[in-house]
Amino acid sequence: MQEQFNQALEHLKEFWGYESFREGQDIAVKSVFSKNETLVLFPTGGGKSLCYQVPATVYDGMTLVISPLVALMQDQVQQLEDLGISATFINNTIPFYEVEQRLVNARNGMYKLLYCAPERLGTELFQNEMLNLNIDLVAIDEAHCISEWGHDFRPAYRDIRTNLQSISNNVSWIALTATATPEVRNDILENLQFENPEIVSLGFTRPNLKWWVIETSKTREKMIQGVVRGSKKGDGLIYGGTRKNCEYWAEFFTKKGLKSEAYHAGIESEKRKQIQNRWIAGETPLVVATNAFGMGIDKPDCRYVIHETMPFSIEAYYQEAGRAGRDGKEAYPILYYKPSDYSQAKSRIEQNYPTRDQLEKIYQTLCDSFELAEGSIMIESGELEMNALQKRAKESIGIIRSSLRLLEQFGVIAWLQDVKPAFSIQFTLNRDMLGKFKERCNNPEKAEFVDRLERTLNSHAFNDMIDVEEESLLSALDINRNGLIKALNVLMQNDHILVFTVIDSRDLIRVLEPRSSRLPLNKESVEKHRDVMLAKLEKMNLFINSDTCREVFLRNYFGETGNKPCGHCDNCLKNITLTSKGILDKEYIEKTLAILSSGDASLKQIAEELSVNQETVKELISYLIKENVIQISKEELNQYSLIHSK
Repeated sequence: MQEQFNQALEHLKEFWGYESFREGQDIAVKSVFSKNETLVLFPTGGGKSLCYQVPATVYDGMTLVISPLVALMQDQVQQLEDLGISATFINNTIPFYEVEQRLVNARNGMYKLLYCAPERLGTELFQNEMLNLNIDLVAIDEAHCISEWGHDFRPAYRDIRTNLQSISNNVSWIALTATATPEVRNDILENLQFENPEIVSLGFTRPNLKWWVIETSKTREKMIQGVVRGSKKGDGLIYGGTRKNCEYWAEFFTKKGLKSEAYHAGIESEKRKQIQNRWIAGETPLVVATNAFGMGIDKPDCRYVIHETMPFSIEAYYQEAGRAGRDGKEAYPILYYKPSDYSQAKSRIEQNYPTRDQLEKIYQTLCDSFELAEGSIMIESGELEMNALQKRAKESIGIIRSSLRLLEQFGVIAWLQDVKPAFSIQFTLNRDMLGKFKERCNNPEKAEFVDRLERTLNSHAFNDMIDVEEESLLSALDINRNGLIKALNVLMQNDHILVFTVIDSRDLIRVLEPRSSRLPLNKESVEKHRDVMLAKLEKMNLFINSDTCREVFLRNYFGETGNKPCGHCDNCLKNITLTSKGILDKEYIEKTLAILSSGDASLKQIAEELSVNQETVKELISYLIKENVIQISKEELNQYSLIHSK
């Protein structure tokens, strides 16, 4: 084990550039090499992925990574390949022949890591290949998906151990999650049959975060104030709820002189990636995003995260707000809310959550739209035409989207949203004829281009139209987009050796099982999932309205007991002042603390926001300094800041 760990340290430096593992990572890696069944509970930004990626580079065989998110799989595979580590993924969105080819490559030892959607494990193809894959480690990412009480329950996760039974005793096991309540944790261990597990937990304390919840009917004004103050501390992130809000705020703050960009699923994937990179690099100080933003993104120096409205669960809130202050320095998660937020969110869940009958209708309409006969299997993904589906189903877009999400969650369909632009290409000559074309071609550059194109495309391109992502095709052929289109047009119109089309970004859907006369989901399963969502929303509402320490509330929720108040969240600071015997107006004290929660402020600024004279503010400031709650700012002498309790 020690020899493997020493090699892991060498690879950590060679591939990732780190001198040593972070706290907890070393324990997890040693546990894996000791063949212990390991459960890793690290908060967002704790570095979970290295706990299996580094061991994967040490093992002779391959590491199988079970992951629920297609986008996350693709991002992690790309990151690994950029580091020089061979990896690939298989999921329900890529064609059967491509899955087959990647499994053949895996059998031949071409990959160190194979990312796999949980639904793929039970397929006949995977079961037939499994014993030939030389798997040394099984890593289950986002392991909370196993539990019905997890915020992203995925039924196929409950079959992982069963589907891998034939290799279960010959591999090491590691399961990882950032958000697991005690019930979820126990469910994970029981379902995966971890009998004497090594549980590696960093806990859920984030001492550098100043949790702050602000009730206001003037969200717009507070947002502006919060961003103005937060931007003085550094870069930030706003979760804006809707696409429209994201666009509005990004444009608003940019016009105010703070470069901002909107991020949501309606933006083309390559552009989204560029937005992420600009934010991470500090070129864009502020991103305003829907909850599509953040998974797998690591920006250590994010100084503030603002939620414009309440999230639907504590797990989601903790993950999103926890993107602030990953470097361990002071940072501010701020949540604005008004009392009606809870009732609106509850109503949204109830109204947009499909009934069993609506779910059945969407399923059958979807199958009809792909002309899938009863008992037939959908071999490849088809493009989702939302407007046509709505017209046929006669349901609202909200019901259709929530139905598709639910069908995906229950493993009935695979839904890949905003697929990257691609080229669909097919050779019109057979392989021998194409070879003769290259031999007789008088243009050496053209012959070389055709040869590289042939080697880039799958052999199926001689029989069918093959879709290739635009980005990977341009990279493989070392050409720009306009040049590629021009070259393909010449080969199609002048030389008649191929046909091609350009495919824009789109959504793809695939029905995973043979079409059934009745959707294989009962009413109880459907309604139970809704009830879990409502229960989690209720917990989020309790957190918002709690008068106890924010950090203690969060840690208790995730199963940590005996916690002491952090001393620097909004409730801790309120309790300090409210238990004092001062004669000052408690409302002014609370408002002053709320103002300073978003950043330093001057006496004049506080007076303006409180709509009181500066003499009153001087009295407030003097009192709060004596109470050791605030101090003169270290950055500017005419401003004041909250004292960060250690």
